[in-house]
Amino acid sequence: MHYFSGIRPADRFVVTTNYVATGLTEEVLKRLYIPLIGLESIAVYQYMTQFLDDTQVSDEVTHYIIMNELKMNLSHFEKLRFRLEGIGLMKTFMKINDESQHFVYKLISPVMPEQFFNDPMLSVYLYQTVGKERFNQLKRHFSTAGIDLTDYKEVSKNYIDVYGAPKSPPKEIYDNNDGLIKTSTSLGIPVHQQTFDFDMLEMLLKQNLITREQLTKEVRELIAQLSVLYDIAPTDMRRIVLKSMTSDQAISLEDLRRNARDFYQFEHEGNLPTLTVASEQTSVQKEKTQLSWFEMMDTTSPIEMLAAFSKSEPTMKQKRMIETIIEREKLPFGVMNVLLQYVMLSNGMKLPQTYIEEIASNWKKLKLDTSEKAYHHVKKMQREQKERQQRPAKQRVMKSYEKTPEWLEKMEQPEQQKEQNMDLEEEKRKLEAELQNFWKEGE
Repeated sequence: MHYFSGIRPADRFVVTTNYVATGLTEEVLKRLYIPLIGLESIAVYQYMTQFLDDTQVSDEVTHYIIMNELKMNLSHFEKLRFRLEGIGLMKTFMKINDESQHFVYKLISPVMPEQFFNDPMLSVYLYQTVGKERFNQLKRHFSTAGIDLTDYKEVSKNYIDVYGAPKSPPKEIYDNNDGLIKTSTSLGIPVHQQTFDFDMLEMLLKQNLITREQLTKEVRELIAQLSVLYDIAPTDMRRIVLKSMTSDQAISLEDLRRNARDFYQFEHEGNLPTLTVASEQTSVQKEKTQLSWFEMMDTTSPIEMLAAFSKSEPTMKQKRMIETIIEREKLPFGVMNVLLQYVMLSNGMKLPQTYIEEIASNWKKLKLDTSEKAYHHVKKMQREQKERQQRPAKQRVMKSYEKTPEWLEKMEQPEQQKEQNMDLEEEKRKLEAELQNFWKEGE
């Protein structure tokens, strides 16, 4: 099991990109993105491009070069990197080996002016940052006068008229094309549709005969953005969607933006939202926000997790118990963290040592070596418990007295059956007596 220990100077990284920089992309970065995330973040972005050297994948180097040339520590570099990731200009990938950590920093193309000024989040944040006069000035800078071709007729020749019918190319002409330089369109600020409860919205709209098919991909993406930008719940979004319906029962994207903006301004005395950086976290917390819950469990010390989870410093006896079990059973951090949370939430935030040791021994025999495996093991126990509860009382067979933690699923638990197994009651009485002895030290 390998754990992420934060960026270290000796950790190596590679820079890659999904586009070819042009004068226009540089103008967009300087004029549109600097007001949003600051000059220092954009400077780091442009600094990373020099590693590419006219290619789309750089050579591998260490983070010493960042510390030496940018004159900043890696925690500050990481803070600036987070800003770039949040605004949609960078993605970070990580691989952990036995003795080293490797990173890939992927530079994403900035959004081009037409998309930027039509993006509901980027345009609003820029407007609030620079003000109306400067916003219109920037928009004019990236605008171009069109030519009215109404009275013109196109007389361009097509390919066949000029060059004739093409010959069939040999198949090998397309071999090894995967590595060719290519560009990809930027999607702007990364907002996942999972951040909004579309199931609830669809249920509410169904009452107004609005079908799921009318919520097209473009509409869903815009709703997800607007919900984050303006903090709109499904109940309020329903009214906004209904006001944005056209005569042919389609949802107008332009009306959706305007109605969402009007809703927010009505609720906030005419103001619009601003782009703000979340409050600074501790160095440990900042590392963990980039990881999934399972990864966080796998990389956090059980004593550190216990202190945060219980909001109090663990006693010396609790610390010795945790250290002893980890040393004896060789349980990884993730498994031990799931075990401790499981027991605390099953026993009124108490930690009966014998009970914990028994479960730890059992989980070691089951070869649970990650928090995800431990999680799914408890999920399995939950299913089995439900099946036992659904059987007639005489047919129940109690296989384990481990309880299913409430934190695993946000769902109501079945009502306790009136008839309890006598063996389980006996175990509970033993456990209560044991708990009283265990917690005398903390009183």
